[in-house]
Amino acid sequence: MSITLYSTHTDVPDARRAVPGEPEGALRAELLEQIGAAQAALEAQLDQLQHAANQRGSTAALVIAQNQLSRLGGLGQTIEHARGGSLASIRAEVTAVVAATLATVQQARAAAAGGQAAELALHEAQAEAHRTTGDFLRDFYERRIFDKHLHFASAEDERAYREREEARQKEIEKARAEGTPEGELRATRLAIAQLEDAGAHGADASPEYQPALGGLKAAERGLAASMERARPSPEAAPAPTMNDANSLDAIQAATGIDPALLAQIRATGMAVADENAAQKVSLATRSANVGTGVGRV
Repeated sequence: MSITLYSTHTDVPDARRAVPGEPEGALRAELLEQIGAAQAALEAQLDQLQHAANQRGSTAALVIAQNQLSRLGGLGQTIEHARGGSLASIRAEVTAVVAATLATVQQARAAAAGGQAAELALHEAQAEAHRTTGDFLRDFYERRIFDKHLHFASAEDERAYREREEARQKEIEKARAEGTPEGELRATRLAIAQLEDAGAHGADASPEYQPALGGLKAAERGLAASMERARPSPEAAPAPTMNDANSLDAIQAATGIDPALLAQIRATGMAVADENAAQKVSLATRSANVGTGVGRV
């Protein structure tokens, strides 16, 4: 699935547009600087967010980032035109939105690092499985190291075994040629099945049997586990917003934010990615309120 994320960036007004001598000029410049820094930090993660969405099929982080970029741009326009007391009242809202944005940036970085580690582990596990099945094909089908230990109840029994042996060889080679984790996993399981089939006919008497079987099973377990870790996560539910009454109650219960303060900033439409982000909002808004006296907790 290919997903294109375009920037919703709306130019944040330059702090230098403040009216000369305006009492709120310093505050306006400070708020615009915070908005611009948060916007730049989030936009720097867009490539990683898009790559993660294309690789894992989850658009939740993209949606959150897009909504926050849009909100930051709109908030910048609001700050530009705000005058008097209305500008001071926006301070807590700016702090909360910026805190949530920076939380999203941190989550994007952590997800990217985790995704890269999972991809590397999968690549290594796939390479190990490919090497192990290659060794099996050489020893079992070319060197025929187990043939001298085989015995059969009848000529018909041996003929049926040789048919299975030949069919599995073709399937193993076909699966390995795919060059995918799924193909390597299938090839490894086919090799295990063939070796166990041979073991049932006496190959397990060979001193090389158990090491070969153990190596194949270890490669199979390692590849299966790496594939599971790298598997795309189910699409996350939409992030809660401050406009959602149920989400508001959940965020308040998790963070202890004063309900009156949450009600004040509910109109921001801010998306909170998780409980950690909500806690950062709580700390940020408490800090902002010390200086403004708005909604003091």
